[in-house]
Amino acid sequence: MELRQLAHFVAVAEELHFTRAAARVHVVQSSLSASIHALEREMGAPLFVRDSRRVMLTQAGRALLPAARRALIAADEGRDAVAGIRGALRGQLHVGAIQTLAVIDLPALLATFRRAHPGVTIRLSHDAAPVLARAAADAQLDIAFIDGPTDPAALTRIEIGHDDLILAVPQGDPLARRASIELADPALRERDFVDYRADSGLHAQIDVACAAAGLARRTVCEAQNMQYLAELVQHGLGISVLPPMSVRAVTAQVSTICITPPLRRDICAVVAARRPPTGAARALLDILAADVSSRRGQSENRAPGKTPPARPGPQR
Repeated sequence: MELRQLAHFVAVAEELHFTRAAARVHVVQSSLSASIHALEREMGAPLFVRDSRRVMLTQAGRALLPAARRALIAADEGRDAVAGIRGALRGQLHVGAIQTLAVIDLPALLATFRRAHPGVTIRLSHDAAPVLARAAADAQLDIAFIDGPTDPAALTRIEIGHDDLILAVPQGDPLARRASIELADPALRERDFVDYRADSGLHAQIDVACAAAGLARRTVCEAQNMQYLAELVQHGLGISVLPPMSVRAVTAQVSTICITPPLRRDICAVVAARRPPTGAARALLDILAADVSSRRGQSENRAPGKTPPARPGPQR
C-alpha cells in the first residue's frame, strides 16, 4: 500500500466523483481508477460502488477512510518536521472560509503566507460554518475561518474580531430613511425576507435573535451565495439581515440600517483540538496573529481621548 494510493482513495471518497477527484490530485482519470483498483485488490474488498449516476463508499471503504486520513496526516507531519529542521516548509495548506470575513483580508493574508513560504501550495474552499468546523475537527482542513460558536473539545478557537449585522433594504424602500431599527419593530412583521443558507451559522444566529425579539420573519428565498443575496435585496425580492461587507458591490442600490441592540457576529479561526497544527498552519496562524495585533493597535490609537502607549525605556 502506497501513500499515493491512499491519497487517491481519500480524494474519491470526499468528492464521490472520479473526474473531480482526478483533477484534485492532478492525475488523469484512468490512472486514478487504476490506483483505486490496485488498492482494492490489496485490501481484498471493493471500496466503492460505481454506477452510471453516482459513486458511493462500501462498508469496507467507510472502514478504511479514517485510517487513510490518519496515515496521510502523519506523513504530512513527518514532512513538516523535516522541513522545519531545514528551515523550509513544503506541501499543502488546506484552508476553509465562510464567504464574508469583514474583520480580516483573507486574500492578502494568504498572499503574505505564500511569499514567505513559496514551497507550500494553498487550497482554499468555501462553505457554511458548521461544515467547515466539522472538516477542521476531522483534520480535512488545516485551518478554517468561521463565525458562530464552536465545540472546545473538538476545536481550538483563535478569536479574530467581530462585525455588527445590518438590515439591507432596496433604495426607495420606506425603511431606507431610518438610521436604525429593532428586530421587534412592527414594520418588519409583514415583510418578505431573503436569507442565507439554512445550514449556516449566520442563519442560526439570526433565527435566535429574531425569536428573542418576537419576529417570525417570512422567508421567501434562500441563497447559497452572499453576493446573490445582496442582489436579491437590490431587485426588491425581500429585505435581509446581513454582514455589512456582503452589500459592498450594491451600495448604490441597497440601503443599510443599523440593528439595535447591535447583533454582533464573532469571527474566529479554528484548528483541530486533537492534534497539533501542521507546520504550514502554524505559520499562517503566526501571520494572522501579527495582523490581528496590528489592527487592534491601530483601533486603540484611533479611539477618542486615547493616550498613545508610552515606549518602554531601556531594561536595566
